[in-house]
Amino acid sequence: MVDIFSRIRSVLTFCIAIIFLSNLFIKSNLMDDLNLILMLIVIVLSFKVVTGTILIIGVMLFASSIILFLYYHAPLSVWQQALQENIYLVVMFTLVPLLGIPIKHGGYFEALQGVFKRYVHNNSRFYLLVSFVSAFVGVLVNLAVVSLVLQISQASSKSSNKKLLSSAIVRGFATCTIWAPTTAAIALIVQLSGASWLLFFPYAILCGVIAGLVGYFMTMYEEKRAGNAFNSVIQEPDVDFNVAKVVELSVFSVILIASIAILSLITGIHTVIVVSLASLIFPVIWLGIIGRLRILIREFKAYYNESLPKLKNEIILFVGAGLFATSINYSHLGDYISVVLSLFVGQNPLLLAIIIILGILMLSALGIHPIIPVTIIGGTVKAAAYGVTPTYLALILAISWAMGISISPSSATVIALSGLTGQSPIQVGPRWNGLYVLIASTVMLITLTIFRFIGWL
Repeated sequence: MVDIFSRIRSVLTFCIAIIFLSNLFIKSNLMDDLNLILMLIVIVLSFKVVTGTILIIGVMLFASSIILFLYYHAPLSVWQQALQENIYLVVMFTLVPLLGIPIKHGGYFEALQGVFKRYVHNNSRFYLLVSFVSAFVGVLVNLAVVSLVLQISQASSKSSNKKLLSSAIVRGFATCTIWAPTTAAIALIVQLSGASWLLFFPYAILCGVIAGLVGYFMTMYEEKRAGNAFNSVIQEPDVDFNVAKVVELSVFSVILIASIAILSLITGIHTVIVVSLASLIFPVIWLGIIGRLRILIREFKAYYNESLPKLKNEIILFVGAGLFATSINYSHLGDYISVVLSLFVGQNPLLLAIIIILGILMLSALGIHPIIPVTIIGGTVKAAAYGVTPTYLALILAISWAMGISISPSSATVIALSGLTGQSPIQVGPRWNGLYVLIASTVMLITLTIFRFIGWL
């Protein structure tokens, strides 16, 4: 029975994505209503299978939203709006895994393993390559990057250092989480803050670079303090690898990101929706160009049988976040949050940023997923009320989210690494990355403050 429910949920989730994208051009109210019904069924089926922390967070989000709507006598139209608030995130999460098909079956996986075998002879190179691949591939496949990079990194003997390996993946993935339009975090934050991704992107990618550099130097310091020679070389036999494939992967990835940015700018369509469309179309073009289009048909079956059934946590989290944000706004409880923040920070943008980042990081370390405080703050705090731009507020929330998921025992990244490395979520999260998160957040905040001071932000 579970398998049948899983298959039904997979079919309905994919139908939601296709109907949503089709209706961008058809603009039918009937199709919107159909999608709402399908979404309700998918939510119920998802709640049947989610467990642990995600179940707790999901119940908190949905229960508190329903209570607020009932207490404040919200009309049916508000309930409908709330349930559809983040449907575009469900669509993106549904389709983005398709981008992983060319990466897994285009010959790039083997080429990247060859790079590890040939060039990774010390801890320094191992960290740099793992964190770079995590950031680079994470743009395309999101959380699937954890298992992919773990498999690739097994080519190096350095992968036995669990702290080095997990720190490289966590810190590398955090760098793309700050800016990448293919991540649901950025999609949610841009929507909540009202920022434009195209204005947000240059500052966000700079923050990603800063987070990457801080991660490298922090790891160098931590390894030396632990008595590990970070730069000592262990000679391993040279291995031939396909350089052309590495270059090819880089070219296709750059084209993808550039195409998303250009199409969003020219058409005015929301960046997240462009990402969803690209996820549906780009793999076909990509595999067609490299002559492996037949693989797509075979792998689509795997996508249907493996990727779509796993798409339950994201549905509960992001639909719940949309419901919660709408309920907070409708009940006007968010006004109290703004009042409390104003008492502490006045009109000082720097104090506002410090309190938001510290507050979210503290809650994250305690096990509260960043989605909850980010949804509350993003949905209630208006940038203009504090004399800042929506872009600035979006950057603060993006930093808070990226750093928060690096230490939160309830984040999917930390939980996945905990299971794959055999360490506890507390160890992988707060203990191994707590100091890094504080230092990286501080450096990024100082950078943004300088940009504000000179009038660029």
